[in-house]
Amino acid sequence: MRVDFYTSDFKLIDIRKLGVETNDFIVSSPSPQHEREAVKGQHGTNTLGTTLDGRTMRVSFYIIAYDLYDYYLTRNAVYKLFNGLDFVYIVDRREPGKRWAKVRVNSSYEMSRINPTISTFDIEFMSDYAFSESIGSTEDSFTDDDDVIWQYGQGLPDDPVSYEQTAANFQYYNAGDITIDPRKYPLQIEVTAAQTSDDIYMSLSNLTTGEDWTYRGPTIAGQKYILDGVQTLLGGASVSMKTNFGLISFKPGYNSISRNSGISKVKFINRFYYF
Repeated sequence: MRVDFYTSDFKLIDIRKLGVETNDFIVSSPSPQHEREAVKGQHGTNTLGTTLDGRTMRVSFYIIAYDLYDYYLTRNAVYKLFNGLDFVYIVDRREPGKRWAKVRVNSSYEMSRINPTISTFDIEFMSDYAFSESIGSTEDSFTDDDDVIWQYGQGLPDDPVSYEQTAANFQYYNAGDITIDPRKYPLQIEVTAAQTSDDIYMSLSNLTTGEDWTYRGPTIAGQKYILDGVQTLLGGASVSMKTNFGLISFKPGYNSISRNSGISKVKFINRFYYF
């Protein structure tokens, strides 16, 4: 069994070159954090809300060095790589379509010597996120040719879907387990203006969630407005003041989307999230 580690810009860290191998990977269950209050004169409590904490995970490693001197060089390389200061991505090769993001060493660790050149050790990591995320995004197709970045169990649709649409009404498919909320997760929606005008009204709505985004102001045909999280950008500059500050999220499964005639094309860029 092999666990792969990646840098913050998702480049593979080849720990085998260090003389290090992995042999186990265990992820904790979701960790709910309940906010509760006692009610005077009543038994029990009322739960006001629940959030999920970040996830912990443990990786088991072993070192097989050439000689005693090589062992200490390898040990020091491990300490340098897994120092807790920098975050990494973790991919369990048994689930090659998912990755754990913003993972850091969670506590100190010790190496157990088997003999002068071999040792084993476990490292506990923690992700800032409660969920794993897809390696693939909406810019990648779901075809069999992309089996390197997609896997079974990711909720992939049976029918073809497109995340770049010119229709006035269409379906957006969220393949993940949780709602994609732009206040919490990276989400870009690219809206293309349909015409040149000094004053035009553009609107995009998720009929499934009842959310909508609107813009009122000048446009040039073909201009792309980027809904990036809570901001609306044009050429990198914010035009949010000309919008209703509306946010659009996507529930798991199909979401019914509608646009008005002020918009010629809509493109969605995001990943999906899983327990």
